[in-house]
Amino acid sequence: MTTNTGATPRTIDRRSLLRYGAFGAGSLAASTMIASCSDGGGTTQDPSSPSGVEGVEQVQLGEEVADILYPEGYVGPRARVVEPFHDGSKTFKIGVKLSSDTIGDWNTNEFSAWMEERTGVKVEYQVVLNSDDDLTRVNASIASGDMPDAYLAIPFTNDQLSLYGSQGVFQPLEDLIETYAPEMRQLMEDYPDWGPSITALDGHKYQLSAPNDCYHCRVSPSRAFINSEYLEKVGADMPTTTEELREVLRLFKEQDPSGTGEMIPFSGGGDNDFIDNYIMNSFLYNPGSTGEGGGWLRVDGGKVDFVANKDEWREGLRYLRTLFDDGTLTRNAFTMTSDELLRAGNQGRLGFVRSYYWGFFADIEDSEDALWKKYVSVPPLAGPEGVQYANWNFQTDRSRPFVITSNCENPEVLVQWASTMLELEGTIRGTNGNEDNWSYADEGEPGINGEQAVWKRKQWPAPPGTSWDVYSLLYNANDFRLGQYSDPANPDLERALFEATEPYEEFQPPQDFQLPPLIFDASQASTRADIAATLEGYVRQSMAEFAVAERDINDDAAWEEYTSAFEAIGLPAYIDLHQQAFDARPA
Repeated sequence: MTTNTGATPRTIDRRSLLRYGAFGAGSLAASTMIASCSDGGGTTQDPSSPSGVEGVEQVQLGEEVADILYPEGYVGPRARVVEPFHDGSKTFKIGVKLSSDTIGDWNTNEFSAWMEERTGVKVEYQVVLNSDDDLTRVNASIASGDMPDAYLAIPFTNDQLSLYGSQGVFQPLEDLIETYAPEMRQLMEDYPDWGPSITALDGHKYQLSAPNDCYHCRVSPSRAFINSEYLEKVGADMPTTTEELREVLRLFKEQDPSGTGEMIPFSGGGDNDFIDNYIMNSFLYNPGSTGEGGGWLRVDGGKVDFVANKDEWREGLRYLRTLFDDGTLTRNAFTMTSDELLRAGNQGRLGFVRSYYWGFFADIEDSEDALWKKYVSVPPLAGPEGVQYANWNFQTDRSRPFVITSNCENPEVLVQWASTMLELEGTIRGTNGNEDNWSYADEGEPGINGEQAVWKRKQWPAPPGTSWDVYSLLYNANDFRLGQYSDPANPDLERALFEATEPYEEFQPPQDFQLPPLIFDASQASTRADIAATLEGYVRQSMAEFAVAERDINDDAAWEEYTSAFEAIGLPAYIDLHQQAFDARPA
C-alpha cells in the first residue's frame, strides 16, 4: 500500500522558483494606472511606521478558545473567537486559480461557505488562472484595468508585487493591516522578519501572505541518503568525512551489497537534485542555485560574492574527480533522469543518493520493510580542511499572496476577511476542510517533534470541494506544522522527514552568509534572469565535465579557461545587480 500523509509528494513544487520572466515584460502595460481612492483611508507618510486608519478603532484579536492544547513556547496560529463583521450587503469579486480536482467550484466550496458564515462577507470567485504557466487572462485584466476587487492564489512574485504596487495596480495595505488585521499583526509579531520580507521597494506592503515555515524544507535541497543495510553488509560505519565516504563508496563498488550486479555507489537525485548542494559544503559554504537568493551567491562581510569560481570549489571538483577515478561516480550521476533514478532505486541498486527525499528514488510504501526506510540521511561531511556546513535555508516560504486591486472601494473589508484565515481553525480548515477530516489533539498525543500535538488529521487529502487546498492564507508556523499529531506506533512520512533533518541543524552556517530574497525592478529582473540562465547551464555542465575527466581539474590552464569565461557570461553585472538589491532591501 502507498501512503499519502500530506508530506511533500514526489512531484514537489519546490520553494517558489517563479521569476519575473514568468509574467513577461509585456504584461506591464498597466504602468499608467492610478490607484483609486478607497473608503478604507489613505496611507501614512512613512509606510514603515503605519498609524492605521484615522478615526477607526483598531480591531483586536478575539478571545482564545478554551481547551486547545499547545506545547510550551508555542509560536503560531491560535484558536480564537471570530465574529461576523460585515452585513453581506455588498459582494466582492476575487480572482482565483482553477483547481477542479481539489477545490472544485470556488463558489460552492465548503470552505468558501464557512468563510462567508464566519465573517459575513459575500464573495464571488472568478477563475482568472488555469495554469501557473499561462497567465494570459491575469495579464489582460491588469493591462485593461478590468480587474476584480482582489486576487487570491495567483503566484505573483515579490518583484511583480513591488512593481504593480508602485504603479497603482495594487493598493498599499500597511495602514489597513494596522487597523483591521489583528491576526496579521500577531503573525508579524511572532515572526519579526516577516514584515520586511513582504515589503516592496517603496516601503509599502501590497500583499497579505503568511509563512510556510517548513522545518525539513530548510535542508531538503541538500540532504543525502545512504542505505544503512548496505553499510552493515560491507562492515562500514556512517561516513563523517569526505575520505570516509570515498572509502564506503569503494566498498560498495567492490562488494556490491545490493546483489544486483549493477549497483550504483554514488548517485545524484535525478533532473534537478544537484550534487554540489551537498558535496561542496565540505569545502566552502555553497548556497547552490536553488531558491530566490541567486545562483551560487553568498554574502561575505556585506558584499555579494560568487562561490563557483573559488579555489575551494576547485578542491571540491578535485574530490569528485577522485570518485570518478575510483569508479564509484560516473556520468550518470549528472545525467540520470528522475524516472531512471526511481527505477534504479526500486531495484535496490543505489548506495549513496543526493536527493530531496526518499520519494525521488523509491516508492513510499507503508510496510515495515519498505525499501525507502532503509535509507538514512547522511549528516554533512567534514572536508580535508575541516569545513562542514549544512546548506541550511534560513528563509521562510510564503503562501501565495492576497492582493487588493485599485478597483476595490472597500479594501478594509477584504483585509479583515483575509486576516481571519490566519487564526488556527481558519488555517486548519483552509487546507483540511471540515471536521470530518481533522480534530484538535488530546492531552499526551505527540506532535511530529515529539512534543504535545495541537491538531491531527483524520484523513488526507481532504475530499474535493471541502477545502481550498494550498491556496488559502495558511499560517504554517513551524510549531503549528510540527504540532500535527504523529502516531509513535506508526511513524508517518512527516516524522521521518523531521528525523532526517535533525542531524543537519548543528551544522548551520552563520545566517549572515545567506543572501536573502531580494526585489528587483523590471529592468534588473530581466537582465538578472538572462544571466542566471546562462550561468546555470555553464556551472552545471562544467562541474560534470571536471568531475568525469572530460576536462582536467588538475590542469591550471583548464581551470583558468573555466574561471575566465564568467566575465563574458556577465558575472560582474550579475553580482552588481544583486549587490544593489541587497543594499536597497527594506529594513
